[in-house]
Amino acid sequence: MHSPYGAKSGREFRVGIASAILTTIIAAVQPVITRYGAERIDPLLFCAGSMTVAASILAAVMWRRGEIGTLVSRRWTLRLIALSMAGSVATSLALIFGLRRIDAIAGVILLQSEPLYSLLLSTIFLGERPSRRQLIATAVILIGIGSVFGAGRAFTPWSAAGLLFLTPLFWQTSHVISLGVMPPLSEICVTGARVIFAAVALVTILLVSDFNAVTGLADLRTLAVIFATGGFVYVFGSLTWYGAINRLSLAWTTALTIPGVPLLSFLFAIIFLGEHPSGRELGGMLVAVTGVLFLVLGADAGRKTGDVEAAEAVRPPLN
Repeated sequence: MHSPYGAKSGREFRVGIASAILTTIIAAVQPVITRYGAERIDPLLFCAGSMTVAASILAAVMWRRGEIGTLVSRRWTLRLIALSMAGSVATSLALIFGLRRIDAIAGVILLQSEPLYSLLLSTIFLGERPSRRQLIATAVILIGIGSVFGAGRAFTPWSAAGLLFLTPLFWQTSHVISLGVMPPLSEICVTGARVIFAAVALVTILLVSDFNAVTGLADLRTLAVIFATGGFVYVFGSLTWYGAINRLSLAWTTALTIPGVPLLSFLFAIIFLGEHPSGRELGGMLVAVTGVLFLVLGADAGRKTGDVEAAEAVRPPLN
């Protein structure tokens, strides 16, 4: 006789797998749609508008679920603001200004730097000594990214490349914070707080720095890109990611998603942007992905908690 616990565990595992697959597709779309918006829309308007769309949707959901009060909770507010500033404000600005000058294919390669920051944060904040496997994997990732440097002008200007290379550091910081609040907070609550606080910050920056950019909302194509980014990438993408890591281990989820994200991004960039990776770019990306897989394969699929999983925090490129 099957136990209710076993059935529930099986359902949770299947939901986690489905969420990981969906987040892979959405994560692959993000650099492509961001590159598209960066070339055609004011960057601050793109960031503020997309985040406001996401915040409006999730505020309504949180209200119906009775979770909106968490935003002003003495216990959670400061941590949720920190999560939002690192995971949404910093990352969205770095992505849009980086991809404004560098194509999506080069951007995807640079975003493979995330395991470097996972290793750095676990060493600094958790006091862990990196294993030989971690050091080898990190070296392979660096070789993959470094092998593309000097291949034409893919990674120029350097300032834009630097923004994209640093973007995963902000993602990693937000993950260390999010793993400390979820559970008890739900993925919807964490995602909602993250984009709502970010929307407030980005709209303020937009209005103070370039109020006239708001006139760009009169263009229907601009509105369509903003709504697609806010609703599909920011809301649905974040919910599927948190849905995955709340049911599976972070490292094992990454092992499922990491190979698919850059390959799908390359495909989407070719189809929708007309970009074409060079042989050197494709080779460098494959080497970097191999390093990430070496780092995470063999990890337990079960959900861990606390500092143990924070040390494994590697994720695909999402907002």
